[in-house]
Amino acid sequence: MKKHMIPGTFCGVTALSLLTATALAQPPGWNDPFPPHKVMDNLYYVGTAQLASFLITTPEGHILQASNYESSVPVIKAAVEQLGFDFNDIKILISGHAHPDHIEGNALVKAMTGAEVVVGRLEIPYHEAFATPGGKDQPIDRIVDDGDIVSLGGTTLTAHVQPGHTEGCLAWSLPLEENGRTYYGFIECSLNGQFLQYVGNTDYPEISSDMLRTYREAAEVPAEVWVSSHGVFYGLNAKYAQLQSRGADDPNPFYDPDGYKAHVEEFEATFLNTLVRQVTEANQE
Repeated sequence: MKKHMIPGTFCGVTALSLLTATALAQPPGWNDPFPPHKVMDNLYYVGTAQLASFLITTPEGHILQASNYESSVPVIKAAVEQLGFDFNDIKILISGHAHPDHIEGNALVKAMTGAEVVVGRLEIPYHEAFATPGGKDQPIDRIVDDGDIVSLGGTTLTAHVQPGHTEGCLAWSLPLEENGRTYYGFIECSLNGQFLQYVGNTDYPEISSDMLRTYREAAEVPAEVWVSSHGVFYGLNAKYAQLQSRGADDPNPFYDPDGYKAHVEEFEATFLNTLVRQVTEANQE
């Protein structure tokens, strides 16, 4: 059973054609509010019911990772304020991977906060081609490559390119502290390869080899406290429920290194099954 399937995912559409098209209708419920909460240390969830967005707070202002749809921005703003933080204190916006449900809101967040917008170098063509609602240009203030860092107020995030889901899909690692221990925090990009086109993808001919490399490298990431671009990928609902009932001596439910390893293995198996099916279908034509 593919327990992480997301209804309404952009099936069989290449990234470039998707981003140059008018934004697709949002799947029902994706923008519904979700309770904002602390994951660990200065990492907070401020996303919607289906679209993850994370706030990293610092004494010198805050970092927002992923703006999601433009219509998600008011939901994110309300979540930030519910946690007691000022949305206008966001100094850096780290763009999500280059699909509309993760970057459509970038221009609006930039207009509201003046935040510096950080984009991965390999994602630039898709940002430049994307038709933002109202014809706004996608802001690009800083370009990063694999291994580059983004720092603010004593917090440093390191970029990790995870190509496949998009050509420049960026994950981010950061140290997280709780009860005197430092954990390897990891904001995964996306390992979801179930709905992508592998055979005959002229926009992204290296997609299959990139996906395979990403799964190999992802398996080596020492993720301890990990999250992803969709809450369903990391069991958000169950972990949030555990967080609500957590006792003083209970472990943080977002500490889940074994779950991370299982997640990588599951998504790699799903990708391989999808690839085999597409190759078989192509050979039968």
